[in-house]
Amino acid sequence: MFFTSVRHWAENHPFIFAPGIVGAATLLFLPGRELLGKGHWALLYLLVISVVASVAGSRPSFAAALSAFLAWDVFFLPPYNTFRVDDPKDWISLGVFLVVGLLIGLTSGRLREREALAVAQEREMALLNRLTGRLLALQKPLDMAEALCNEIEAVFSPRFIRFHLADKGGSRSLLFGLKNDLDIDPLEEDFLRETAERSAGIASPVIAPSRGPTPGEETGFLPHTALFPSVSRNDVFLPVLSSSGLEGILHIGERRSKKGYSWNEIQLLSAAAHMAGTFLERNRLDESARRAETLMEGDKLKSAIFSSVSHELKTPLSSLTATISDILEGDRTWNSGHVKKELGSVKKDLDRLSHSIGSLLDLSRLAAEAWKPDLQWVEPGEVLGWVLFRLERHARERVKAELPENLPLILVDFQQWGRLLMHILENALSYSPPDSPVTVGAERTASGLDIRIGDNGPGIPDGEKRMIFTKFFRGIHSGLLPGGTGLGLPIALEIARVHEGTIRVEDNAPSGTVFIISLPAGHVREETEADLP
Repeated sequence: MFFTSVRHWAENHPFIFAPGIVGAATLLFLPGRELLGKGHWALLYLLVISVVASVAGSRPSFAAALSAFLAWDVFFLPPYNTFRVDDPKDWISLGVFLVVGLLIGLTSGRLREREALAVAQEREMALLNRLTGRLLALQKPLDMAEALCNEIEAVFSPRFIRFHLADKGGSRSLLFGLKNDLDIDPLEEDFLRETAERSAGIASPVIAPSRGPTPGEETGFLPHTALFPSVSRNDVFLPVLSSSGLEGILHIGERRSKKGYSWNEIQLLSAAAHMAGTFLERNRLDESARRAETLMEGDKLKSAIFSSVSHELKTPLSSLTATISDILEGDRTWNSGHVKKELGSVKKDLDRLSHSIGSLLDLSRLAAEAWKPDLQWVEPGEVLGWVLFRLERHARERVKAELPENLPLILVDFQQWGRLLMHILENALSYSPPDSPVTVGAERTASGLDIRIGDNGPGIPDGEKRMIFTKFFRGIHSGLLPGGTGLGLPIALEIARVHEGTIRVEDNAPSGTVFIISLPAGHVREETEADLP
């Protein structure tokens, strides 16, 4: 860091740095003036010129060569301390010394400049490589702008960087880079407007002969003076372009060192701006694709819901209409037993209709992410009792509860957790033989609490285990439950999710399926005396 600072200072103040180095060397040489010959001191001065050239470049080395020429003449060629030379041969030596010193400075300076060019090109390629890798991993425009500006800041150290987004209507918004109200630039808006209208950069690069454009070459950039002839600026305005047009404008302030940007650096910054434009276009296309996919999924969901609603509501309604119409016909005499039987059918149809409507309402809340559980500490057995009470008698008699004593309390929404158990129990009862039991167990685990619901049905094929929680999915055994909606298990999974729990499926022995509902440790605690009534 110190060496870099010295180099920059030497480049900006060559006629102070070079004579200073030569003067310091002269003070060091003078005590031994009589120890070496005149030619030896010339060689040492040439060494000093080489050091100056390698550190600071050609211009300081020329100043060092001239200073060394004068110092050698005054202090090391007789008569001392004067510019007069007694020996004519020394004039030849002085002339050769000056020419050699200038050549050494020129050669060393060019080598240093080539080294600096190679380092700059390597640094610039590294910048583009880093940007390419980072932009591929980012998703949001703000993250892209932040990454781009941070990389430019690390390489060029500008006073500020601002990234303006442009929309198709021509308006702009500042995406990244704060504006200091105390540092008002009255011409900034003019340059931004010209950059947007022309889709061309505005910059006044410091053009080196080996790195600048050839005469007459079209660069696509405007100098600041093309808009305001009396203005001298070192900032850069770059259009952020894509195949779709202008995406934004990158405004890079002047360097903190006040050094202007070279033509090669302007091209590098322009390439970085083009990468940003490609990112914004890709991001917009991805967003459009996601919207289109969402719309397609929405259409599919609407079709599935419409089909399910049509079937699940139309079937019991048709049955209800037929039964009630039959009862109301006046040409038949009904006894109380027959009416009671028909009303039982009506009740079943109404229960089915109520269940379908409830599932569809739960689905709508699920899709709207409106689950907001009212959490409270309850006993697992109490929730299970509430569920069993709502089952029909013959179904309730098939459920075999195997809950151990002293189960911990669970932190759940009583109603929602009951719905979860109800959906899984109804699924198990429907897919297992009519007289077979469905077992419900629970156990404390190191990670929380597991509730197990097992049946002796046909089981779920491995290929369907991941699909059964998909809305409206009906497996190969769906014929066992003709009135199913395919919504019970997805709703149960969503309720488990909002309680930070999970549901997994395993095979039962010798046949059937086991659903394991897991609650994390944060939703489980041991019952204390304060919980007792």
